[in-house]
Amino acid sequence: MVNETAADNPLQNEWVLWEHKAAGAGNKNPNQWKENMQALCSFRTVEDFWQYFNHIPKPSQVFFDGECRKKVGPEGKTIEEYSLFKEGIEPEWGDPKNVIGGEFFCRAYFEADILDLYWQNLVFALVGETIEDALGGKQDCVNGVRVVDKSRGYPMFKLELWVNTRDPILKEKMKDLLLDLMTEGQPASIKGRPKFEWKDHSS
Repeated sequence: MVNETAADNPLQNEWVLWEHKAAGAGNKNPNQWKENMQALCSFRTVEDFWQYFNHIPKPSQVFFDGECRKKVGPEGKTIEEYSLFKEGIEPEWGDPKNVIGGEFFCRAYFEADILDLYWQNLVFALVGETIEDALGGKQDCVNGVRVVDKSRGYPMFKLELWVNTRDPILKEKMKDLLLDLMTEGQPASIKGRPKFEWKDHSS
């Protein structure tokens, strides 16, 4: 992490960006999934965020494009997930801050530019604390977001917002905010908005 200076603009939270490599063919061992999860960077200032985010490939640059899965870096790894979570919370159901809540998820096919736009908007909403501020700034209920390549021969992607609450009133407010924030800047040619569902993490 870059050392903070007096000129840096601190964020309300420290965030960690995770990368998840695809498991080898035929290997669906959950322990192997954990081994394939790696923290790429952490940041707690606006300056650090931009330094890292501007140099990390976009989802469309590494996910399945309808023809092949991309190979990234000298080792030729395949990336199937990005996760951005508050420092101290790992992007897995079993984390104590995740198991008490759940996730809003949307699973669909998105064109490359739309997938990147939605992911970027979700990241901006977290780093800027937009959802938390809209809920009064006292809830501290957002844990992180994920974008997942669920392609199996055809492009399919999943966007998720993980929270540490199941309060029905808060959930309804967050769902409306999530849709508004994620689709900001969406071309007028795209009709409608993605449909989000809810899943408890204890089930």
